[in-house]
Amino acid sequence: MRKIVISLTLGTIALLAATTVAADDFTLDWWTIDDGGEMWTTGGDFELSGTIGQPDASTTPMSGGDFELVGGFWSGVGPAFEIGDMNCDGVINGFDIDPFVLALLGPDYYYAQYPDCDHMLADINRDGEVNGFDIDAFVELLIGG
Repeated sequence: MRKIVISLTLGTIALLAATTVAADDFTLDWWTIDDGGEMWTTGGDFELSGTIGQPDASTTPMSGGDFELVGGFWSGVGPAFEIGDMNCDGVINGFDIDPFVLALLGPDYYYAQYPDCDHMLADINRDGEVNGFDIDAFVELLIGG
């Protein structure tokens, strides 16, 4: 079985930045240097490992050709939670409203009640900030929009 390990260090990123890649089929619109862990997935003859472990690792699938990769935020030990699952119970429903309000008030308020979750799950519109602009999107998410 072949193993593919994704591991970016500062040296690797500097090397990539200094090298011109001839492949026109691939683009990297934005990136950050964050910390993470390791999680393996397998399919056919391949294994893939990669994680970023930060709130900017979106759960929106990234795809190209025959491949799809889904990121996410590791909150302590356990599964990555979907945007809007504010109490990290694996379900998006009315029980997420109070934690969403706490996240709007600020990370300190949110983490006081939900220390093992990520307040950036309240960034429903995915603009990189938790603020009042997420309220309408959160309501739409709750009602299934």
